[in-house]
Amino acid sequence: MMSKGLKIAEPPRRRQEGAGGPDKEQQKPVEVTKFDHVAENEKIQFNKRVTRRVADGYEILAIRTRRKVPDLLAEALSLLEEKHGRV
Repeated sequence: MMSKGLKIAEPPRRRQEGAGGPDKEQQKPVEVTKFDHVAENEKIQFNKRVTRRVADGYEILAIRTRRKVPDLLAEALSLLEEKHGRV
């Protein structure tokens, strides 16, 4: 062990490739299928950096209209899609 520094246990030794585990020839490859079924109305976390003015604007509009900020974002998206076309 080392004479200076922290006195901690040595890390465990690495396994030898041929000892203790199943051989590579015996392992069967596992098929991985992608999960592509996403619910349309599933809620996710939406973290984007915006200016303080934009964040405060959404908060004030939410208070004035008694709506939630995600509802305002959804309405803003629909208005932008009308203007620029659907994504």
